[in-house]
Amino acid sequence: MNKGLIAIHNACIAKNLPFVTFRLPQQEHYTTYIQTSPGNVEWNSIQDISGETGFIMAPFDTRNGHRYILVKPDLVINAAEISRETLKRVELLESRPQPEWNGGAPVVTEREVYMEQVDAIKSSIATGSFQKAVLSRIRVVEGSYMELVPKLYQSICKRHPNALSYLFKSDEHFWLGASPEPLLRLRDGKVSTVSLAGTRPYAEKHMDINRWTAKEVLEQEYVTRYIHDVLRAFDVKDYRVSSSYVKKAGNLLHLRTDFTLDFARLNGRLWEFVDAMHPTPAVAGQPKEDAINFIKQLEPHDRDYYTGFLGPTSSHGETDLFVNLRCMKVTPDYISLYIGGGITLESDPAEEWNETRLKALSLLKIMGTYIKNLK
Repeated sequence: MNKGLIAIHNACIAKNLPFVTFRLPQQEHYTTYIQTSPGNVEWNSIQDISGETGFIMAPFDTRNGHRYILVKPDLVINAAEISRETLKRVELLESRPQPEWNGGAPVVTEREVYMEQVDAIKSSIATGSFQKAVLSRIRVVEGSYMELVPKLYQSICKRHPNALSYLFKSDEHFWLGASPEPLLRLRDGKVSTVSLAGTRPYAEKHMDINRWTAKEVLEQEYVTRYIHDVLRAFDVKDYRVSSSYVKKAGNLLHLRTDFTLDFARLNGRLWEFVDAMHPTPAVAGQPKEDAINFIKQLEPHDRDYYTGFLGPTSSHGETDLFVNLRCMKVTPDYISLYIGGGITLESDPAEEWNETRLKALSLLKIMGTYIKNLK
């Protein structure tokens, strides 16, 4: 446990400073950005921050009133290099006014209602409204656990070495998680993205892609087709696509296909491409707009920044954006875990409910080491 990093986090939380700590997949070091300048934190569009350097957090749907957030790296701290002088510098930073935490506890969807929602989606699919919709729900842990968050974050990092692990706070926006799903990565002049969908609990036999069901294969194929369509819309013809394979993410397995192209093929339209990609059918459905309109009427909660995207970006040309999955929202009175799954005509409501339980389990196990009698 990095006590210096915990001290940094506690100081930033107490002072209500916009900050983020993140660790990229398969890396060991943590990077912290603290914004000390009085400039914008929230922005109206992705184009407004397309030339900025910092850590972006984007909502699932801006039509719900949520804005893009960017924490600027006014102060950059490497966790391996935290000294007394570093901590002293943070402690001397000027505090910001404490946030007004918005709203009451989120709506929790119980098992029977969730299964009825799955049936409602299947009925709409049967009439030809769309082919797939992604349904989500919230699992709430009541209580005041804000002081545990820095420790929770480090435990999440240890449990999920192949994910983007992050701890993010800007006023009442307080989130942490570990996402296994890249949205877009720009490195060394190459752009990469993935089609990731379908979920099974980890077992050696499930590593064989031929053992996956037609429902799971089709669910992932919708995402793959969508990415092909977006690339065609941007007139990108020369790109590389892998065969589908099984990817382990914590205690779960997913089907995955990798896409790679030269950055130059986008002709300077990187952020337009990001905007077109988000949200993919992996978190919305297919066709996208029809599915989103349906699930927004069906889900009783606001997804907020769950299934949005987030990650560090640099005006110098490196960007690492991930879909905000396996995440939790923190408030003074409760922690909300956001979970969901793709629904197709072949979906079994009971199995879909169990899939969401499995997705919540990895985070709940970590929380259970700090919170007694967690059910």
